[in-house]
Amino acid sequence: MGKVKLSEWLWRFLATVMLFSVAWTTWIFYQLNPPPLIMNAAFEAAAKAKVNAGQNVHGVISPPAAPVTAPAQPKEPPINPDKLKFSDSIATSVPGATK
Repeated sequence: MGKVKLSEWLWRFLATVMLFSVAWTTWIFYQLNPPPLIMNAAFEAAAKAKVNAGQNVHGVISPPAAPVTAPAQPKEPPINPDKLKFSDSIATSVPGATK
């Protein structure tokens, strides 16, 4: 009788896994095909945008005007760029370094 119960639970488990896989496949199919209500609204908005293609593309908000200032002084880099250069030989790895 032990084998019968084991076989019964195996088939129940297999049926549950199959039901889960069908439900998951249905859910993925639903996610890949959005409801027509949203799609119709999107198509109508795209059609309206094509009709009004000649309108101002910048809209109401415009970028701020750049303030008039004196030419900026070039900033000093935060690191010494000489330390980043490759050395010509292994003997002197950092220019200006002493042994």
